[in-house]
Amino acid sequence: MGDYMGAGSAAMLLGALVPTFLLSRLLLWITKRWNSGVPRLLLVHIICGALAVVASANGYSEAGTPDWSRSPLYIVAQLIWLIVDFVRCRRQSQIAS
Repeated sequence: MGDYMGAGSAAMLLGALVPTFLLSRLLLWITKRWNSGVPRLLLVHIICGALAVVASANGYSEAGTPDWSRSPLYIVAQLIWLIVDFVRCRRQSQIAS
């Protein structure tokens, strides 16, 4: 993240949280009939993270060259949603027990 550290990086992370949330919710909804659990969460979040990194690199590109410098922000944002979903999944399994 280099020169994006500080207050600006917090705003950029917040901006990365929105599309990663929306994309992960869409893929979780599409895969809701799958056997729920950790493997589904991991697969969905790996796919979403990869798509978010590629989309951001192309979105920030200049002269057609992808800019991968902001990719760590999107990886961190996706990891946040993965942790949130792990916690939710664990709580639901504890309630069901």
